[in-house]
Amino acid sequence: MIDEQLQDWIDKSLEEIATEEELKALENRLLSDEQARDHYLNEVNLHTSLRRRFSAEEDIPTISSFPSRPRHRLVVGWAMAASVALVAGIIALLAPSPEPTAVIAHVVGAYDEAGETYFAGGAVKPGRFELSRGVARLDFSSGARLTIEGPAQVEVIDEMEVILHLGVVTATIPESAIGFIVDTPAAHVVDLGTSFGVSVSEDGSTNVCVFDGEVEVSSRDGSETSKSARLLREGEAVRADGERSSIDSVAYDSSRFEKAWPVNSGVLQTTGSIRFVSPGPNFHPGNYVDNEHIVVFPERRGFIPSEPTRVDMVDPGQYEKRRNEELPTLLPEQRLTSYLLQLNAYPEGENPNRRRSVRGQITFAKPIVGVVMANRLLKKSEEVFGIPGVEYPVARMIEARPKGDQRQGFDTVILAADRRTLIIELQENPGNLDQFRVLVEAE
Repeated sequence: MIDEQLQDWIDKSLEEIATEEELKALENRLLSDEQARDHYLNEVNLHTSLRRRFSAEEDIPTISSFPSRPRHRLVVGWAMAASVALVAGIIALLAPSPEPTAVIAHVVGAYDEAGETYFAGGAVKPGRFELSRGVARLDFSSGARLTIEGPAQVEVIDEMEVILHLGVVTATIPESAIGFIVDTPAAHVVDLGTSFGVSVSEDGSTNVCVFDGEVEVSSRDGSETSKSARLLREGEAVRADGERSSIDSVAYDSSRFEKAWPVNSGVLQTTGSIRFVSPGPNFHPGNYVDNEHIVVFPERRGFIPSEPTRVDMVDPGQYEKRRNEELPTLLPEQRLTSYLLQLNAYPEGENPNRRRSVRGQITFAKPIVGVVMANRLLKKSEEVFGIPGVEYPVARMIEARPKGDQRQGFDTVILAADRRTLIIELQENPGNLDQFRVLVEAE
């Protein structure tokens, strides 16, 4: 409803005689009242049209005659300018804000160069992003994911390009972001649909490691990209030396990316004896024997099963065996990401056959929707969630403690109340294998 108060504020604003309080009141009214905004814009358009019409009928004064110009014409001019400025300000306030180049999706003890904490959800615009310590994952509007491990200096150019001046990053690039660029002082890295890691040392030398898919790497001469380029595939790595403008093949070694890669893959934190495995040519559970760690393998990402999935555990608490008819079922309507956890013990040391006991805790970025423990369910679920082309071992079992049994040697898997954290203790004899699969809500 258009009232006298509103009209008075509009008239005074157009005549440039409104007080600060009246202008503020008009602004608040326009921001909260769509009908008032429409009326105001109509009044401004009418005022501007009349001004143009009468100005066209008058002689435009020269600069020399400006001092004798009637004051009321100056007031009208100022009013028009003020009106345009106010309209522009209101439009800017009411218009939707442009999407940021990226958002901080996850952080693990991440601080900037001034010691201020980074928080998840923060917007990232083009410019420098410095990380004094910790890990932060940036999710770009293009769909690219970039996890940065401090200390690091990154310059965000846009949603398809960054410059890594120092530090370690891992990237996961979906189809929507193919062509994503990571520049360094020594290398120009172009994604071709893949997951890869890039590290830059103090002297600018660069290591590139391809976890999956392909990337193209060129050397850089100053700010210009060299014409020579190397195509890298899964399991390949190179080192670029800025001083020699060379790209040299090196042994594939993903160990320098083991802190950043888990966050890139949806794991926020691990404590205790848990080791996260980066993909590569030996990405096969049977290739990893480890008496000291529970090893985590990321499997299918963002997958919607076509059939219901039987699981052993969905609710917080400690895993206990159930009868088949009591097992919960996940309906085939949710996008899931799968992880395989294992303890693969082997004979070692002065007492090679002693039983191994390993503890750890893992927290995922998204809620856990189901855990698969039993042999037959593992076999069934790996047909859906397993790594394509990999043969999984069949003799594997999580041995839960029967109720009332006080003997030693049983496995413990607890789903915490936050539904994101698993507390694990696995015990296994050398030559045997403990495995279970964790199904997590996809990001």
